[in-house]
Amino acid sequence: MAFKAWLVYRWRQICASCVVVCAVLCTGNVVGWSVEVSRIMEDPTTNFNLTQDDQQWLVSCAGVVAIFTTAGSGVLVEAIGPCRLLSFVLLPATVGWVLMAASNSLPWIYVGRIITGGVGFMLTTVVQPLLAEMCTADVRGLLSTLPEMMVSVGMLLVYVLARFLDWESTTLICGILLFPVTVGVLFIPESPYWLLKKGKEKMALRALMKLRAPEHDVDAELSTIRDAINQQNQHASIVQQFKALKEPCNYRPVLLVTAIFILRELGGAMVIFMYAVFFFENAGVTLDPFTCSVLLGVCRLVFTLISATIIDKLGRRPLLITSSIICGIALFVTGGVLYTQDQGVGWVPLTAVMVYVASFGLGAGPVPWILLGELLPTPVRSLGASIVTSIFVFPDLTVAIGLENAIMVFGSFEILLALLAFLFLPETRGRTLEDLQHAFVGSPVLTPFSHAGRDGYTPAYGSTFPSTSQGLEKVR
Repeated sequence: MAFKAWLVYRWRQICASCVVVCAVLCTGNVVGWSVEVSRIMEDPTTNFNLTQDDQQWLVSCAGVVAIFTTAGSGVLVEAIGPCRLLSFVLLPATVGWVLMAASNSLPWIYVGRIITGGVGFMLTTVVQPLLAEMCTADVRGLLSTLPEMMVSVGMLLVYVLARFLDWESTTLICGILLFPVTVGVLFIPESPYWLLKKGKEKMALRALMKLRAPEHDVDAELSTIRDAINQQNQHASIVQQFKALKEPCNYRPVLLVTAIFILRELGGAMVIFMYAVFFFENAGVTLDPFTCSVLLGVCRLVFTLISATIIDKLGRRPLLITSSIICGIALFVTGGVLYTQDQGVGWVPLTAVMVYVASFGLGAGPVPWILLGELLPTPVRSLGASIVTSIFVFPDLTVAIGLENAIMVFGSFEILLALLAFLFLPETRGRTLEDLQHAFVGSPVLTPFSHAGRDGYTPAYGSTFPSTSQGLEKVR
């Protein structure tokens, strides 16, 4: 009964969040599609030759173009709104997938890869802050893990399809799946924060009414958002947001989240996920590399699901610290085995990588994206999100220093990420976005929250329920 009451009170924002998050399926498809490059090289029916350089560029060009699309996403969000931007960019992404599947020309495959990669990585920049603005604090942690979960689903889908279908069919399916998402996003209300910043108060009120239960005091929440916007001059253009970055309360969280993302990328996640087949082939793993990729995708998805169920209970900070340490140790073990060049222990790299992926799914994967939506202050949220996610570090060290050395370097950066989180990251669970705007002010040193109530939870607006015969108070 308690769970039913909890769901009744929140189902609207949950449904809206699920529709928005489905857009991020494209991101997972982009990352996972890298395994198809090996299929293209082996396909005798293609009328073009794929060189080793082409293979590397087809994998990495998505990340290269993402630097520019994510950097420009902040301007677009401020101009037309996050929901409207999603509906605009999903259609070109769909066309890009179909173009790759239907064309038997290498230049057009590059064009499709650039389109899907640019849009795919931009989607995460738009979706994560949008979720933070759509959700109340009591479910924001749970719902903010959905993008990482959907990325895992997209990757696993491509890994499984690559195991059983040809690369054209897999690519076409990736495009077809985006059609219903493109339509669904059209029915999602725009961010109430963005609407208020643009002076559209009536539309913001209607958006909140669509996202909240009838018992929710939308007027009180709207008033709180309006006061926060007026207090901090958040009717800011991109130029004004750049000026606002000089304030400590704005540049400190942007720097912190940017550093977390840089160390996360330097921890080797993209190399392992985008070069999964190459990695397993060169690590001496005896199983079929595509089978290993499927196992990798399943492992990431399962532990991201687990993270979604515990993140509002344990908190973001302990999950990120613990996860990063375990990821670092797993990579050190993998690198050590590769140094020995003992082909008889090929199961050790596979096991260590699975431990890495499991730990990544628990913390290092979803938590930084949650922090992106929670810690970036409203005055610079669009600009900060584009800055953070445009720092796309593609650590292609395997060619320069060898796979085993690269793995050890990745492990070192994971330990540095744990240290950074331990020293500077405040806990954000249970806090409203308005509360979080004060997390980095009042002292030259970052000020983590130390008093979040008896159990670390502070109710958001709408999470204190009225007395009704339906028993909503049982959810407390």
